[in-house]
Amino acid sequence: MPKFIAALAVATLIAAPALAQGRPDRSAVVRHADLDLRSDAGRAALNHRLAAATEQVCGSYAGADQDDERQIRRCRNTVGADIARQLAARRGAALVARR
Repeated sequence: MPKFIAALAVATLIAAPALAQGRPDRSAVVRHADLDLRSDAGRAALNHRLAAATEQVCGSYAGADQDDERQIRRCRNTVGADIARQLAARRGAALVARR
């Protein structure tokens, strides 16, 4: 994913909605306009921000029981898929804008 993220320098934010029982109920905005996504450090910082936002939206495993862990895992999978979808859409938009 790091090389994929580098193509997204034109994007200003990524929203990561979580789905609880099939409906969006929480989201986080991850800003990255201040990052140089061409650098390893910039990509690492974005990945850190995405992980922190995912935990903010889905919750932490710390102190979670088995049912909570399953819900958190489902949420994180959903958020990860949504982030990938948004990155792909932004990458496509960036490629079209360059033509």
